[in-house]
Amino acid sequence: MKSIRALFFVMLLLLVGSAELKATHIVGGEMRYKCLGNNEYEITLVIFRDCFYGNPLAWFDDPASIGVFNASNVLLRQILLAPMGNDTLQPVLSGECFVAPPSVCVHTTFYRDTVELEPISGGYTLAYQRCCRNQTIVNIVNPLATGATYSVTISEAALQQCNSSPQFNQWPPIYICAGIPIEFDQSARDIDGDSIVYRLCEPLQGANQANPMPQPPNPPPYLPVTWVSPPYGVANMLNGTPGDPPLAIDAQTGLLTGLPNTVGQFVVGICVEEYRNGQLIGTMRRDFQYNVGVCGRATSAFFAPEIQCGNLGVFFQNQSNNATEYLWRFNDPAQPDAFSTNINPTFTFSDTGTYQITLIANPGTVCADTTERSIRLLPNSLFPGFDVQFGPCSDTITLNVTDQSFDTLSTIIRRSWRLMPGGQSSTALNPQFVIRNDGVYTLELTVEAENGCVQTTAQSFPVILVNASPPGPVAICRGDTATLRIGSGAGQNLTYTWSPVQDIVSGAGTSELRVAPTASTIYTVVVANNFGCSRTFQIPVSVSESLPAIIATAEPDTIAPGATSQLDATFNPDYRYEWTPDPSLSRTDVHNPMATPVQTTTYRVKVTDEQGCSATALVTVVVRAPECREPFIYVPNGFSPNGDGRNDLLFVRGTGIDELYFVVYDRWGEKVFETTSQDIGWDGRFRGKTLNSDVFGYYLRVRCFNGEDFFKKGNVTLLR
Repeated sequence: MKSIRALFFVMLLLLVGSAELKATHIVGGEMRYKCLGNNEYEITLVIFRDCFYGNPLAWFDDPASIGVFNASNVLLRQILLAPMGNDTLQPVLSGECFVAPPSVCVHTTFYRDTVELEPISGGYTLAYQRCCRNQTIVNIVNPLATGATYSVTISEAALQQCNSSPQFNQWPPIYICAGIPIEFDQSARDIDGDSIVYRLCEPLQGANQANPMPQPPNPPPYLPVTWVSPPYGVANMLNGTPGDPPLAIDAQTGLLTGLPNTVGQFVVGICVEEYRNGQLIGTMRRDFQYNVGVCGRATSAFFAPEIQCGNLGVFFQNQSNNATEYLWRFNDPAQPDAFSTNINPTFTFSDTGTYQITLIANPGTVCADTTERSIRLLPNSLFPGFDVQFGPCSDTITLNVTDQSFDTLSTIIRRSWRLMPGGQSSTALNPQFVIRNDGVYTLELTVEAENGCVQTTAQSFPVILVNASPPGPVAICRGDTATLRIGSGAGQNLTYTWSPVQDIVSGAGTSELRVAPTASTIYTVVVANNFGCSRTFQIPVSVSESLPAIIATAEPDTIAPGATSQLDATFNPDYRYEWTPDPSLSRTDVHNPMATPVQTTTYRVKVTDEQGCSATALVTVVVRAPECREPFIYVPNGFSPNGDGRNDLLFVRGTGIDELYFVVYDRWGEKVFETTSQDIGWDGRFRGKTLNSDVFGYYLRVRCFNGEDFFKKGNVTLLR
């Protein structure tokens, strides 16, 4: 048989309790008829619902609607029936000691009435429809949207001969065991003595979610359910894994057999064909739901130490399965009637010795299961012990362990050491352990003697290490200071001892030391805590020679506003340069940038060599401030806007101008040009037309950067 364990995931579907699942309830059903004579027929409809996963509101239909259709599938009448009774089916298992889970629950009811069916051509089809089936069914597609049709066909020949349909002898079991062969009688009896042939067939679809209880039912023909194929179909209704015999039915006897290997819920269909004189006169169909699960059987099991030393009280741990009652017998001669019905008892024996313990699961039933095992109680002669010495302590500490265990009656044959946290272990006589982190540690020793006695002891101790980290090598220039900072974890109470002491500026005895060595020096610091742990660090400080004096110049060192000056600093290709301030500089990272200051500015250059030593120099560029008067401010007395590129525009000339107003008038006093920008000149045009040569008057008002004002009236000649 193939292993069913890998298929148990389907069992989860049986345990789902969502609201969506609880909207479903149909498990199975069938319809049959009995001829009473004089065209009277007794019609019986049997319906089964899930009473565990089914919605309590989805009760049996009251009334249920049975439609009567002719051979042309035309509805002739509707029969409305009330349910008759309500019964709960009990799981019938293949073995009397198997246990079904409580989630398997099926309710059943039946409907019955007598109707008159006159002989007609082609006979009748009677049908009842309901939605929906359990979503947990695994062998058909979309079971939540798949309804069911339970119908019977009364052929024309059956009507003429007052035939009655066969009747199944019993409903199939609602729960079967995965991995256990099944043999269930699904035979039927026929009161007319007709021949019966059995076969597996497709269950029929029925109503849908939009109209779950059609009254009257929909007319034939009715479609079969859609199998999840592969692996399921008429030839394999149960097994999700190939290899085991699939569900089958004997055509002559109706014996249902198979070996289910998949846990889950499955819909199954059986058809019974009725033959008279070799002619098929009717077919009866039933479908039902198989719950395939893991069957429990009571098994007895328990744990107790095989050997226990120095203690006559023994705790017994029950490991039984599928049992509800227990009986323990301890077989102590001094207490011959001693027993317990507790699940996990503790019993104190009268003396040392060997005892046979018996546990009976489900005592007094045919499904009882018994387990026996021996325990041996010995006097204690084994005494574990050890001593711990701490080795050198820094950022780690070594535990040197000495075993001091002894046995007065037997010989110690095995030692097992375990250090927690961390899980270090050893079987050595006197082991060593290295601890790398702070914490409270427990060292446990388990010793075993030759006579089987086992004893354990443990010691706990705190460990606080020095958690500190030094800086890397430090480089300074002669005359500078260096800061040496030791990093450490929060909450540590540490002391710091630095050497050498010369050249220490500040911080002696702390984690942050400032030094000013005149030559390269290695500083040593010893970091210690109050538990005797210490670490020593060495920090090299290299001292480089300072740069020679740096000279910075400006050429020229005095300029007019808007002019430039060439700056220059002592040049060395290995130097790095940094000039400030930078807004008026062409570059800041070369030895000779161009400066264009708008006012007198002092520039600073910082020069750094390959060792990181630096020096600075200053240079000032003087910006000469112009006077706010002629000839520093003037207007040309003529211009020639003839397009030759020379003197084509009339501008106000001068430096130091902050604001201006310049206006030009013709000889009749009409304004022909006006500007407030020194950058805008007159091109000799007025209103888009070129003016002829003439003399024009102008007015100029200027405010200089130094806050002074200048006014001027004059004439200018336009030449063509």
